[in-house]
Amino acid sequence: MTFHRAGGSAAEIACLMGGIMFTGFRLVTMVVALAVPSAWAQPPGSGEPTVTPVPLGGSVVNRTGEGYYGVYIPTRYGGTLTVAISSGRIESFVGPDGRPTANGGDIGFNRHGWHIFKVVNPEGRYTVSTRFVQEAKAARMPWHYYYWPMKSDAIHEPWSGGNGRVDTMRPFGDDVMVAMPGAPIAPGQDIIRAGPNGILETPAAPGDELTWFPNLYDDLTFRGQDGTVYNTPAPLLKYDQLFGTYARRFEAANGQVQDIQRWTGHCLGGAVASIMLNEPIPAPGSGLTRDELKALWCELGENHLNHRIGDNANDIPAGPPRPGLDPTDAFVARFHTMIERHIRGNRKPLLANLRAFPPRGTPQEVWNHGVGMYTAVLEQIPGRGERSVRVKLNLHANSGSCLNGEDCKDRINQYDYIVVYGLNGEVDETNLYGNDWISVGGEAMYAPLNIMEVLESRWQGYNPMVTEANVRALDLANGSGNGSPRVRLAVNGQPPRFRSVAEYELGLPSVPPGPGSVPDRRSNGLFDGLFGDFRRDGLIPGERFQPRRGLFGGLFRGN
Repeated sequence: MTFHRAGGSAAEIACLMGGIMFTGFRLVTMVVALAVPSAWAQPPGSGEPTVTPVPLGGSVVNRTGEGYYGVYIPTRYGGTLTVAISSGRIESFVGPDGRPTANGGDIGFNRHGWHIFKVVNPEGRYTVSTRFVQEAKAARMPWHYYYWPMKSDAIHEPWSGGNGRVDTMRPFGDDVMVAMPGAPIAPGQDIIRAGPNGILETPAAPGDELTWFPNLYDDLTFRGQDGTVYNTPAPLLKYDQLFGTYARRFEAANGQVQDIQRWTGHCLGGAVASIMLNEPIPAPGSGLTRDELKALWCELGENHLNHRIGDNANDIPAGPPRPGLDPTDAFVARFHTMIERHIRGNRKPLLANLRAFPPRGTPQEVWNHGVGMYTAVLEQIPGRGERSVRVKLNLHANSGSCLNGEDCKDRINQYDYIVVYGLNGEVDETNLYGNDWISVGGEAMYAPLNIMEVLESRWQGYNPMVTEANVRALDLANGSGNGSPRVRLAVNGQPPRFRSVAEYELGLPSVPPGPGSVPDRRSNGLFDGLFGDFRRDGLIPGERFQPRRGLFGGLFRGN
């Protein structure tokens, strides 16, 4: 490829690639002016340098002698460019602005275009190859949390290995019998559920199974099927005793979800809180664990009408994506723009609905996450020009299953797709036919439903007794942590002695459904499609979950 100098210093020369045509490794110049070092204009023995293009993420082989090479970077958001040669050394490595390019370093922002270098003193035939990796991390990473399901504990027919018959004959307390005693029953179907007080009081008979998930309205302990008593998190029960409220009873009466196939939870509240707030730190003397304090923020953030959304990629079909034309292709440019512009460019975390986990998830499932980090490998598509690239992306989302220090690891979804960049270094969102969402992998089965910028949030959930002021009073990281006129922190830094549900709520009347009741926490109005159906926000429908074997052990993903 032949570069003609247009005159002036290198910094003054504009790079106009629209009129360039490649023929093999040489450039037929139509009208072109390039930002190249002035020393290259007239190298010894010739009137102009010959520059061989090397594909981004590719190589040229069987080269001999010294020579100039160029690699085109399509994105203005930068990344790490590494050039490797099998013989010789690299000199005079400069970018389109005439400034030096550090081999193996991040090139920085707004340096899209040709980066040119010289190979000197090679021996025999040699290979020149390039690699470009874009890494991005938000300034404040989303923290891990637990999703706090809305379904109460239940006795049910085992998902596998059961006898197909209802063996537990009657409920205790205010528990509710939902299957006929002794009748045939399908695997996994509920037999007895907790009543309005939210506490399962009935022991499971042999042949039936008892499954417990920690939820907002738990008691201080839980009795397993074998009679073992476990200490449990009890965020709303402790909150009530700190503030003299009855938020736990209200949540149990109005927040229970009865659908066994949809383990809906407080994924949205946790995900938004993890993006917008510092990771909570309980105030000394509050008696709350960090998980329990996070649970209160999850409750405050669960009301989707209180979050204002800005830039977004929305209503992406589930797919799964495949090579060639499919419905996900039209959305890949917008998706990649979102992560590159906000996470890499603005160092800002995003809210994402990443759909189901493998291996048995369904496309209807919605999983809310905070997304704050990714690694993308960009490779030029052969025969399609320098600005058409394949992106191999590892997208890191926070965990919604982190409790008591378990399962606190990133969810990593892998996406493989082709996008086309414009001359300005931004993804060309108008070039729909040049895009192809090829596949998904890692902890993804489908394309994500959406990815969104959260501009601001108001903190008030569906439970009117849980207020932002009270929760901030308990949080050293997001409030005073010094309590409030109403909070009942213990003296001398000693945590309070919390009472069980039976002790604290003795003699209270039942709580009727009120204006804060939450029989259906689905989106509506402006947020239709942006957040999907929040009744799908929980664990995998139809998945078999192990009952409690030990404190917080092996529970949250099933098997």
